[in-house]
Amino acid sequence: MAYSMSKESEMATETKPTNISKKAAFFSIFTAASLFSIKIVTGFLSGSAAILASALDSALDFISSLINLFAIAAAQKPADLKHRFGYGKAEALAGFLQSVIIFLSGFSLIYIAIKKIMENKPIEYLDEGLFIMFISLFFTITLVTYQTYALRKTNSIVVKADRLHYLTDIVTNAAVIISLALQKWLSLFYIDAIAGLLLAFYVIFSSFEIFKASFFILMDRDISENYRGVLLDLIKKYHPEIAGYHDLRSRTSGGVDYIELHLEMPKDISLEKSHHLIEDFITDMKNQFPNLEIIIHADPAEINKDGSVKYILDKEEPRFY
Repeated sequence: MAYSMSKESEMATETKPTNISKKAAFFSIFTAASLFSIKIVTGFLSGSAAILASALDSALDFISSLINLFAIAAAQKPADLKHRFGYGKAEALAGFLQSVIIFLSGFSLIYIAIKKIMENKPIEYLDEGLFIMFISLFFTITLVTYQTYALRKTNSIVVKADRLHYLTDIVTNAAVIISLALQKWLSLFYIDAIAGLLLAFYVIFSSFEIFKASFFILMDRDISENYRGVLLDLIKKYHPEIAGYHDLRSRTSGGVDYIELHLEMPKDISLEKSHHLIEDFITDMKNQFPNLEIIIHADPAEINKDGSVKYILDKEEPRFY
């Protein structure tokens, strides 16, 4: 027999995190659009490779944030006959696409920086450029602060990818400010292009982290280690009625973690008692991990006098622990 949380409980755990993720996505779209507008004008007026590189990065931020918003909306759709686990992996797919966009943007930044080195032109409107970059830094820090809050509430791969991207933007904005300041006060013209190159390599490097996280979700990489300690503590709590577990497997999708396992219970226990025990077990798990869906199969077992499992009355041997 198998037990799972109710549909009502599932909806209660998903609605609020999804709304928070949507707000984070809208905030990202507004921020990226605003920053791109002011950076692109300032970049062309000043001729700064670093500012133009930052403007391009903001344009890609805008595209990525749009993808994220559509992914979050798709992930919110309820399960149907063709997608019985729901659409949660739309977020991981968006993160995967975002990593590719970020990776390609890094090479665009390299091109802009190399072109700047070859032209060897001084930057104009340095004061205006510095002012715009300070505004950009302020808005980016504000956005990342909210994304950090959203990530704690949702554990969304889309929010995580977006936050990582904007964390790199904080670094890039700060680097642009430093390069412009050095040119203003020390007349170091090559600093702008060098800063653009360094930022490009940093952006490329950051894309791999997003790629890896998204790829693991899409491939259903197991996350059982996040829950094994709590499971063992609960088995001790309910011992000897629950003697052990096996075939534990887990995955994550759309901010919800999914766990399946077999609980080993005395063969002579009543169906009603095993039902109540497993319901209590699931409730204890969800009290610690609200965004969790659990499916439990009860396996009858021969129990020794000391409460240990003598053997499991199951045709198949356990595969995982």
